[in-house]
Amino acid sequence: MPTKRTPPVATAGAVAAGKTPKKGKVGAADPAAAAEVKKGEAKTTAVKMKAAGGVDTTTKKKKPTKPSYDPRAVSKLAAEHPDAYWVFHATSNHGMIDDINDDNPLELVPVDVSDQGPIISMTLSPDGTLLATFCTLGSAKLWDVTPGFRLVRKLRDAAEENIDEFYCGRFAPDQAHLLVGGKLKDRKRWSAEDEDNHILPCPLKIFGVDTGVVVSTLHGHSEEILCVKALQFKGDNYYITTSQDGYIFKWRMDDDWTTLISSTRMEDGITCMAFTVSFVPDTGNKYFMAACDEHLRLYDFEDAVLLQTFEDMYSSYCDCGKFIRWSDADAFASLTLGTGDGDDKENERQEKEELVDVEAHEDDTKRGHGKTIGRKKAGSAAGAASKSAWFISRGVELCDLEEGLLPSAPNTCTLHRLVYPEKKGAPFRLDVVRKYKHADYFANSWLVKIASNGRYILAPTPYGQVFVYNIGTGEVTAMLKDHEDLEVRDVLFHPYRPLVFTCGDGELGIFVPSPDRIRMSFAVTPSTSVFLVSPPPFSL
Repeated sequence: MPTKRTPPVATAGAVAAGKTPKKGKVGAADPAAAAEVKKGEAKTTAVKMKAAGGVDTTTKKKKPTKPSYDPRAVSKLAAEHPDAYWVFHATSNHGMIDDINDDNPLELVPVDVSDQGPIISMTLSPDGTLLATFCTLGSAKLWDVTPGFRLVRKLRDAAEENIDEFYCGRFAPDQAHLLVGGKLKDRKRWSAEDEDNHILPCPLKIFGVDTGVVVSTLHGHSEEILCVKALQFKGDNYYITTSQDGYIFKWRMDDDWTTLISSTRMEDGITCMAFTVSFVPDTGNKYFMAACDEHLRLYDFEDAVLLQTFEDMYSSYCDCGKFIRWSDADAFASLTLGTGDGDDKENERQEKEELVDVEAHEDDTKRGHGKTIGRKKAGSAAGAASKSAWFISRGVELCDLEEGLLPSAPNTCTLHRLVYPEKKGAPFRLDVVRKYKHADYFANSWLVKIASNGRYILAPTPYGQVFVYNIGTGEVTAMLKDHEDLEVRDVLFHPYRPLVFTCGDGELGIFVPSPDRIRMSFAVTPSTSVFLVSPPPFSL
């Protein structure tokens, strides 16, 4: 389990991150205090990196001008550099699990895929044949995704004199390298405040997959790295990272994906913690959405500036968000804001009558900011002509001290619709389409990721469960159970094999369709059975 600086509940999270709780509540950030903290951090970052042996290659940027969205320019960029995010989904016929319900249950595969400490996250190789798991004991393991799930290699930085904790990672597009991020602690210094070893500036380490050796190290973050992705923008190679220090970095890399050309820190001056990023579809990777603090923030990747903030998605933290291809969107074209329970007539009334919650840009029009400003349906004719994308998020609620640290609001996942501007300089719009909740869904734990195949949302809990929500109906169609009663931190669909992975404690849960539904041979020993031939590499 992560150390106290990255605890599982909102209460401890706020205290550990040094944030000021709101009156009568605990677990939320104080933006004003965070801005003051960042002023001091900016002065000490270079000193910290030198002490860690790093070189400050951060690009110094002038104060950005007010960003302006240009639909024509973005359309041209998307046509020249199309993304491939939606090749694999529930209805793409590539073999991904499509249905999860009473008629199509999933079963746990009895294989030993584990580590000696908590596994915080995992990722698949570009061709889907290797699964990498990341452990807080400073190890990453590579597993052969075939029957038996054979361990291929264990990666550790043998040259590191201090204490590594690995939280996240990603394969480079060449599949020859594995990026690993997390926390680095001083082996010889103790922090009374954290009740743990003193934290050091946290590097991004690049391992050679074949050798298991660190071939490059990127320095810039002063605290834990929580997310890393690889991408191309206008033909150039980049990594992007988020951190508990509140900063998002983009790293321009050479053709070998290991040599750093330059790095740029995205300055917004207010973010305390940056969790995950997801790139806006059909924009040529120019824009991305980041889960930051309790908000969702929209950034311009090219100019490294914050465009918009969609405020207060959750009362404490919004720690995961990602764009999806909603496979059944056409069948639910008239869906408006609903509760997601799907178990009484009141919910049906709300789905027909409630207003769409719209949040807009912080501009002179003063629209949005959590206000309901329209009575149009999210999928109505009024909004159908606008280009848009579906987005899912989850988060953590404040805990009420008077209620014994219970969340002050029900835990939910949310389906959003991001509407692209139609005019130059206009803001994006974010509609809240549906919230997914259940009486037994308690997930007030942070650093948790959700997943989707475009038809279902997989939502982990701290009690070893994964709730399966139907995106269209809002109903819980299944519940996956493993990991005893411990936290599930990450969940993952395989893009073209009938597999779902879960992790959190020291073990990996692997789920497959029940035997009478499996359309291919599957066995748990490496001596028998093979999967179907793999399709081309996928993109996340």
